[in-house]
Amino acid sequence: MTGTTRPTVHILGFGSMGTVLALDLLRYTNANVIPLFRSNEKVELFQKEANNVFGMKKLYLTDAPLITAQVEQSESPESFSGVHIDNIVITTKTYQTKDALKPYLPYIDSKTNMVLIQNGLGVLELLKEEIFLDEKTRPQLFQGVISHGVYQDVGFIYNHAGFAGMKCSRLPWDDTVIQTKSFMEKDLKDNELVRLFMSKPMCEEFGMEFMTYQEMLSGQLFKFLVNSCINPVTATVDAVNGEIGNSCEEIFSLIIEESLQILKVVYKPLFDYELNYNGKPDYPTLEIESVFNLDNLVKKIIHIGCVINKKNSSSMRQDTLYLRDIEIEYINGYVVRLAEKFKLGADAAKVNKTVSAFAKLRLGLNRTRKVEGDKR
Repeated sequence: MTGTTRPTVHILGFGSMGTVLALDLLRYTNANVIPLFRSNEKVELFQKEANNVFGMKKLYLTDAPLITAQVEQSESPESFSGVHIDNIVITTKTYQTKDALKPYLPYIDSKTNMVLIQNGLGVLELLKEEIFLDEKTRPQLFQGVISHGVYQDVGFIYNHAGFAGMKCSRLPWDDTVIQTKSFMEKDLKDNELVRLFMSKPMCEEFGMEFMTYQEMLSGQLFKFLVNSCINPVTATVDAVNGEIGNSCEEIFSLIIEESLQILKVVYKPLFDYELNYNGKPDYPTLEIESVFNLDNLVKKIIHIGCVINKKNSSSMRQDTLYLRDIEIEYINGYVVRLAEKFKLGADAAKVNKTVSAFAKLRLGLNRTRKVEGDKR
């Protein structure tokens, strides 16, 4: 990207998703990327031991080359410079969002571009109801859905196990689901962060696509269903993605079938889109019915999760291995809450409720074994 003004992008949550995006922003744009760590101790570790360098092993390429990059500065709540935040990418765990954002709220306003790149659903409700209560000062909000498979190797080195791109759109603060192409194209022309994401070769090398909300939402719900299957199942049985490929069809089918019934109620405008908008001027043509077909979803989720990303260790499995809290309440647990919110009946989400319970059981078991030892 060329130009006299150098964009600054703060990244809150410098884990697998934050680093894979930061690496290509540094390689293919002129952005000043600033990681925001949770503490000064983490900043000092990154600065002194890693020399502000992080890296990505491209496992999907021959010989798995290690590609590294160096940032000019990194900060934490204690050391933050106090400048206005123009662009911020949120890649923290969903349940950490509120606490992680709190120290930086004085530097975020209606001129700030904020992109959410997180697993699961439900963060928008959190932002509206608990963080950005004043509508006049709410940031320009965007949603990113990354399908790249990435997990931590050691320190600030990560494994990029599968290349699958990223979808991004403006995220409406209200309940509007449908956007025109003209509305989307205005951001492509005028918004600094969108132009940065879509500059060449950044968009080509990262697989970045900018689109209307309904296009992104379709991709987001697909990714959500991928996460609803891959994350809790690999965490519960403690397996790398590819290990479950030959035996996961039944459990995936149960999760997807139940989740679809609930999502079709909650996101009715999207599931009615083909009938109401396909073929109309200024609206993109979407395939909803064929994509969100049970057999198609099971087949594609197994292919993406267990074939393309066969070497990947899901984020939830990594969390259970390292005894960290898991995001289950924003994935399968969110489906359970939606069923309750829309009064769909006591048994509407029994599969997702059970899957959530097993994921929590795995985390609890790992924590117990850490303290008391493995008694097998």
